[in-house]
Amino acid sequence: MYLIEIIEIPFMQRALIGSILLAVILGFFGVFMVPRKLSFMADGIAHASLFGIAVGLLVGGMPLLWAIGLSLILGTLLAKISDNESIPMDAVIGICLVGGMSGALITMTFIPGYKPELFSYLFGSILSIEWNDIYILSALTAVTLILFKVQWRTLVITTIHNDLSKVLGLKANAAKYFLFIGTSIALIGGVKLLGVILISALLVIPYSSASLIGKSLRSCVILTQIIAVAGTITGIFISYIFDFPTGPAIGLLLVAIYLLAFTYSKIRSQPIWKSNHTPLD
Repeated sequence: MYLIEIIEIPFMQRALIGSILLAVILGFFGVFMVPRKLSFMADGIAHASLFGIAVGLLVGGMPLLWAIGLSLILGTLLAKISDNESIPMDAVIGICLVGGMSGALITMTFIPGYKPELFSYLFGSILSIEWNDIYILSALTAVTLILFKVQWRTLVITTIHNDLSKVLGLKANAAKYFLFIGTSIALIGGVKLLGVILISALLVIPYSSASLIGKSLRSCVILTQIIAVAGTITGIFISYIFDFPTGPAIGLLLVAIYLLAFTYSKIRSQPIWKSNHTPLD
């Protein structure tokens, strides 16, 4: 009965709906970003976006719009730079992270008075989710799922063997830009809920856990979605009941799930991208 009463609270309804949509989006992106060894990109984009948020708060505009604009630029640049093998991607992402955080901290010194919303962007808050955020996430989820449906075969093949995609005449560049830019926007979409510091957990940990116990790519994708959705929903309830910050509550729960999956994998499974299963299963 207590859980039903919690669900009836308006801001909890928004938080739960938003978390499910966000988990679905980032779960799909994680399936392809983690095997490409681009997990660090999530931290770089998220932390750099704090600069856009700080600018938005300073000028009095919508902070997330500034953050989305910055993420679009960074996502496009990172996708372009990834074509140049002489430039280490992890170094570029690290530079984006440092530059964004430094710019944000300096910009914050110009913001007068106490700004409690800054802390919600850093650590996440279930109180900050509004219906407008839900509408945006709903549209983003619909567009993302359609694009994944269209690009699925190309994404799978380019993730496993990029050179093979060129031989088959697939549009590898289009798929890559979709991943980079889409991931960047999706990360910013979840900043209000999980916070800049821990938003990458929802991109990285669900797939990392699922890949340890999934027996095919299809089962791995399904497990990723289950872990992402279950982890965020449970984390939100824990956050509300014990008055914990939302981001850390969800992040710690996802880490616990990963440890359980890792332990289980020692007995029965192996990472899906290194298995002998057909990648298009």
